[in-house]
Amino acid sequence: MIRNNKQLLRSSHLQFLFPLVLISALCSCTKQTQSSNYRLYEITINRKPLQVEVAATYEERKSGLMYREKLNKDSGMLFIYPREKYLAFWMKNTKIPLTIAFINDNGLITQIESMTPYSLTNHTSKERVRYALEMEDKWFMKNGITVGSKVDFSSEINKINVSE
Repeated sequence: MIRNNKQLLRSSHLQFLFPLVLISALCSCTKQTQSSNYRLYEITINRKPLQVEVAATYEERKSGLMYREKLNKDSGMLFIYPREKYLAFWMKNTKIPLTIAFINDNGLITQIESMTPYSLTNHTSKERVRYALEMEDKWFMKNGITVGSKVDFSSEINKINVSE
């Protein structure tokens, strides 16, 4: 009798735990999918290749790198706008310390700034620019990339349909 009660107890625990494990697994898949919805493109700066996710729509630019836990080595996010304008970025809901480079239509970096996780401080471009590139904090400095460095975009990036 005791043995049957133990088996019954184990069985009811398994029936209770299985749905929890399943829900947990599904939720973790959803989070991973959220961070990998973007296609990767290669760009180069001073002959240094890097992989970037491209945010070319309002919704993509709005969410950016929010909620990410980490970035892969030599990876970041390139924000593309339809035309040059003053751009402003903040770090709301962004866990990773980042550095941003503002880039004009000619592919020249015009400004580089470090950004603090979760900060609501605006980092605004001093000039009209068409691109912004967010990388792990200090990535530009570690790779000898400064204001005036040239970014070379692949032909694939130039073909992306960019919306307001």
